[in-house]
Amino acid sequence: MNIPEVYIGEKWFDINEIINSYKDKTCGAVDIFLGIPRSAPEDGDVKELHYEAYISMAEKVIKEIIQEAKEKFGIKHAIVHHRTGVVPVLVPSFLVVVWAGHRQEAFEACRYIVDETKARAPIWKKEVFKTGEESWK
Repeated sequence: MNIPEVYIGEKWFDINEIINSYKDKTCGAVDIFLGIPRSAPEDGDVKELHYEAYISMAEKVIKEIIQEAKEKFGIKHAIVHHRTGVVPVLVPSFLVVVWAGHRQEAFEACRYIVDETKARAPIWKKEVFKTGEESWK
């Protein structure tokens, strides 16, 4: 299966296929971040998230972020996937996978990609609460 480096949409790829989509004998570390919508009383008991994105721009921005991470941390490869549409609590919505020579650069690059994607990519979420109220973030 062909796994895209950057994907934004309603489809979700199998994590094992993603991990096996890149092979490099110089990589001793694969770091994975999986964002999962949660429901907690301090957050207002979220029922589901509704994601919208300016997909072509978000893909461009995320590709730039991956390139920055390669230059800054020396990683070999990264994949970023983000769902759009309705995502219930406990269903994965955001995935970052980083391949690197060592764990330290993998950890640092993964965090960088997660944080920069959240800050810069035009992806928005509406929280829908159990009460029926809604809030855009």
